[in-house]
Amino acid sequence: MLSASLRRTLLEATSRPASGALATSAASAFCRSCSSHCATPSTSSRALATMSTRQVGRLSSRGPLLALSRRSFATKDDKSAEAHKTEGRRQMEDLMEMKRQPEGQELDPSAQNVQFTWKSALFTTFVCGAILWYAEFLLRRKAEEGRATTTQEVIGKPRLGGPFELLDRKGKPVTDKDYLGQYLLIYFGFTFCPDICPQEMEKQTRAVELIDESLGPVVTPVFISVDPARDTPPMVDEYCQDFHPRIAGLTGTPEQVKAVSRAYRVYYNEGIRNSDKDYLIDHSIIHYFVGKDGKFIEFFGKNMTAQEMANKMKVAIKQDQDKAAARKARRGVEEADED
Repeated sequence: MLSASLRRTLLEATSRPASGALATSAASAFCRSCSSHCATPSTSSRALATMSTRQVGRLSSRGPLLALSRRSFATKDDKSAEAHKTEGRRQMEDLMEMKRQPEGQELDPSAQNVQFTWKSALFTTFVCGAILWYAEFLLRRKAEEGRATTTQEVIGKPRLGGPFELLDRKGKPVTDKDYLGQYLLIYFGFTFCPDICPQEMEKQTRAVELIDESLGPVVTPVFISVDPARDTPPMVDEYCQDFHPRIAGLTGTPEQVKAVSRAYRVYYNEGIRNSDKDYLIDHSIIHYFVGKDGKFIEFFGKNMTAQEMANKMKVAIKQDQDKAAARKARRGVEEADED
């Protein structure tokens, strides 16, 4: 605001013709007022304050009040620019203060923008649980696919099996005809096998037990030795006592064992011999499923579980039962027609 003396001077200048002295006095008073009321004089006010008396006189001869009025209005833009500069300096100081803040120091709670709610926590927990479940599902499916067999149309069956002559657990000669009328699950191994044969014999026992539970004692487990030099009938009998009670343990002469092994395409070979009684035998790890007629039906590799073996045997057995029932029904119809 203008001082009282300055207002009086300006009123006198406007009430009578302008003179050089009066204009100079008014301009000087206006400049001093601007200098005293502005903490940071603008460019325009500083320019007026540094004007000489002669320069002010020239301006006043052309219309001093008009010139001073224009200069005074120009200071409004300068003040706005100065305000922007002051705000910029303040923001820069704030940024520098934040940069100098020590690491690890907690921020002002008002400056934090953490959006935590129980809904978001529950949603995150649900998503993580779903991801873990899906990962476990993929791992289980991959493991099952690794040991599962592919179901495909069977055009023909391999020519496996055939007649044989061997010795049972009591040393009595037996042939394949002695086992007609019953399903056989045959495994080739040897009693001195340290790990693989016991595991496979346990699996054979469990598969037959599963069949017993659902269909009754229709499958006979069979163990055939590929080590005739050491596996005598008493040795085989003792070995088989640890497995299924109905298991048939068979051995024989080297020629007899070789013949039945060739019939089922079983590979076996004696390994490094440390002594006459200390050696291992490398052989195929396969279970052979044989029908009541003595013909080969299916084989199961080491990757098959006891449950999978039992499931496949059940399918084959039920198919045979359905065929037998259909034949019986046809015979009944034919006998009724004849009567």
